[in-house]
Amino acid sequence: MDSSPQKTSLFNYYNFYKVVIGLLLFAMSISQQNFFQNFRFPELFQTFTLGYLFLNVALLFFYRFTLISSPKQIFFSIAIDIFLLHGLFFCGAGLSSGLANLTVISVAAGNIIIRGRIGLSFAAFATLLTIALESERILAGLSEVRDVARIGLFGSMYFASAYILQYLSIRISQSESLVRKQEHDLLELQKLNHQIIQSMRTGIIVCNKEGQVDLINQACKDLINISDDSILPVFISDRIKLWQKSPSVRTTPFKVTHDAPLVQANFSRLEQENSSKILIFLDDTRKLSQEAQHLKLASLGRLTASIAHEIRNPLGAISHATQLLAESTNLDTADIKMTDIIQRHSKRVNQIVENTLQLSRRSEPEVENIVLKPWLEKVISEYRIQHAKSKPIQLIVERENASARFDSDQIEQVLVNLMDNGVRHGMKQNSDAVLSIRLAEAAGKDQSYLEVIDQGSGVSIENVPHLFEPFFTTESQGTGLGLYLSREICEANQAQLDYVSPVADRNDDVPTTDDKPQNRVGACFRITFAHHKRIV
Repeated sequence: MDSSPQKTSLFNYYNFYKVVIGLLLFAMSISQQNFFQNFRFPELFQTFTLGYLFLNVALLFFYRFTLISSPKQIFFSIAIDIFLLHGLFFCGAGLSSGLANLTVISVAAGNIIIRGRIGLSFAAFATLLTIALESERILAGLSEVRDVARIGLFGSMYFASAYILQYLSIRISQSESLVRKQEHDLLELQKLNHQIIQSMRTGIIVCNKEGQVDLINQACKDLINISDDSILPVFISDRIKLWQKSPSVRTTPFKVTHDAPLVQANFSRLEQENSSKILIFLDDTRKLSQEAQHLKLASLGRLTASIAHEIRNPLGAISHATQLLAESTNLDTADIKMTDIIQRHSKRVNQIVENTLQLSRRSEPEVENIVLKPWLEKVISEYRIQHAKSKPIQLIVERENASARFDSDQIEQVLVNLMDNGVRHGMKQNSDAVLSIRLAEAAGKDQSYLEVIDQGSGVSIENVPHLFEPFFTTESQGTGLGLYLSREICEANQAQLDYVSPVADRNDDVPTTDDKPQNRVGACFRITFAHHKRIV
């Protein structure tokens, strides 16, 4: 037994209609004497209308506030109403009084509220009661045989209204199903759009002309560290004003803090029917510069791969000849020093070639979800075994269950490179230097990150902007490709490698800057992993 989705409200309206009909019938029975002309039992009719009124008032109250209108209850309620109406016709003048039209309304209402073939039973039930009522009146001499045609007319009206409303109900049901499906599809599409927008690595803001934010994604919050996501920050609203004055002029990039990425804001209009919105794109300019460097060094890597054989052959010959020359007993101290210089620089050239070749050899990362604490403990343990003379490494865990998605072999290569640098620079300042590795989570971002903190002399302010540039080094024996390759590997794993100010965002367990060598904080490098809800 199927029913309309709005069955409760429709049934309440129907009960209210029955109360009005009962009230009108009772009012007519006590106020108009000519109303009872040709009535079979006038006094019983008046009593019947009063009972019909009270019954409908009770049903209206209970179904409105107490009872649950299930399809079965609605079916029996309408069937009883049809039966009671025929009881009124029995006490009155039968079908000739014109009250039989009320039965047509009840049959129609039943087919609207209850859908399917079961609704036709109201028409059949009403027709049987009409036949029985008029047959009894004919046998009692109150109606004539020619009134039989009236029975057929009313029966036809019952079934016609039922069939018509059943057809309309089917069409309405199909339309409602289509609407519900479209609503479901729109809701799913809205959820999908929201997920896509929140997963994008480009910051997106939608606002009105007054600067009130309608939408902002997580990448935008990460890029500009916005706290109140209902109002645009000043550095964006100022650029909107400049863009509105000169749409063709591109605004200058900006930084929220000194260690934040350089962000480029682009604007576009979203024209709607009743309003106009502003769409803001925030792009991390490091992507463009990294792509340019990647193309440049990829070309260099291919060039190096093509000439590596020609370089290494003479380089190997030079190195081998120098080794043989160094074994000669006829060399004085100055000559031995010169051979040592040749050897060291030959190794450096070979290392530069090897590091540059990694640009063309790098494979796609095999990303997997990794719990960071046990992974860190394993990497540190293996590092200690391979570097037996290295000083202690301190692991500080602030988030026990922190996890991230990356290629463990590639990120381990980055971490080992940072640990080598940290140990080397720390021991230059203090033979008892401790390397600290901190595992934490960015506040309010649900992003895990690692910090490698040494106790060396740190990085000078003028060198910070050049740290990740290829071939930049402050050491005579360095190649200048270690940090660049490390950042490239992190980018391939959707992570981010940055140099962090030693006094920014420090935990109490991490050594802080102090005059004592054992408490010194030198350089701090942070690996920030991709947000767990981002596309990986």
